[in-house]
Amino acid sequence: MLKWRATFLTLAGLGLAFLLACSGSGSGSGSGGNVASGSMNVHLVDGPISGYQEINVNIQAVEINSNGTWITLGTPNKTINLLGLVGGVEETLATGATLPAGHYGQMRLVLGSGNTVKLADGSVQPLKVPSGMQSGIKLIVNFDVAAGTTKDVWIDFDAAHSIQVVQAGMSGQYILRPTIWAFDKIATGSIQGTLTDAATSTGLPGVTVYAETLDGSGNARITRSTVTDANGAYTLDLLPVGTTYYVVSHPLVGTTTPKAYDAKASEAFALTTSTPVFTYSAAFTANASTGTVSGGLTPLATSSQSDQVNLLQSLVTSSGTFSFIVRTTMAVVGTSTETYDFTTVPVGTYSVQAVRSTLNLDGTTTTTTSTVQPATVTASTTTTVNLGL
Repeated sequence: MLKWRATFLTLAGLGLAFLLACSGSGSGSGSGGNVASGSMNVHLVDGPISGYQEINVNIQAVEINSNGTWITLGTPNKTINLLGLVGGVEETLATGATLPAGHYGQMRLVLGSGNTVKLADGSVQPLKVPSGMQSGIKLIVNFDVAAGTTKDVWIDFDAAHSIQVVQAGMSGQYILRPTIWAFDKIATGSIQGTLTDAATSTGLPGVTVYAETLDGSGNARITRSTVTDANGAYTLDLLPVGTTYYVVSHPLVGTTTPKAYDAKASEAFALTTSTPVFTYSAAFTANASTGTVSGGLTPLATSSQSDQVNLLQSLVTSSGTFSFIVRTTMAVVGTSTETYDFTTVPVGTYSVQAVRSTLNLDGTTTTTTSTVQPATVTASTTTTVNLGL
């Protein structure tokens, strides 16, 4: 197992991870007097997730910390369906909020009650917010606000990696364990294109598309995700410049009897301030021979932990062959077992890896990864791969 302490992750100095723990401090007006001021707009977006019709989160306020004092940027005081914020749709949380010019390193979202999830069958279940987040979800940021300017900040509330299902008898308990990223839009770029069926040249609708990066050891991480529209078109925006990205997709089209396609990865796109926009379109080959990968995780996650499982596959790109994440899911925690599964997976050679996030008492997050385990998928069978953390 590999372990490391992570208080934040940096994406070109502007991407960020979040801290779930909250420290006290009331909202205020920041530095007073004649300090030069700027302003800030804050927008909320999300990525796709399957298995839910709605994820409704009540956001009371968005705040930023100035020298130990919390400044209220906006008070939306509304319940927002995160799944309505996909494919370029955004919700404005604050507009033209005045704040002292200077450097900022911390923001937070203050949540209210009445958070719910609407499942695929139409039933509505409460979405539990852990007590440690009642006074706000903290984000470590790296923003400079210049006097007389307006900073546009975009928060990506990654629902796909924020909902943990904990079974309780025959019904599930749904717990919010937020994964949130924030970006200064002026320093970001995008990749767009169209995904099609290689045999018919028709667009592939409702397909998840990932923007992935590779670390120095070749490990993949999903930076942003989106879903194709009715014509198969997609846009992966809010990608911090100064980073190289690969576009990865493993299409599944339809819900009742989904049609599976073999995965593909793009060439490497190095986004810079001078070349912030790229285009990548691809034709995918359908594969009627599919199977399932499933298994268990040990030891069982505690109340302060959440587990994500990634399905990886080696894909050929113009710059080499790399192991990319082709699908990802949150594990389901039962009373005595913890399980995951990937269904309708085209036959082939894959691997799986679990990632466990543990919230520590000091507010930091410890990430533990399992060893990567091989998984060979054959037609109409279930391949069982158990993972230890």
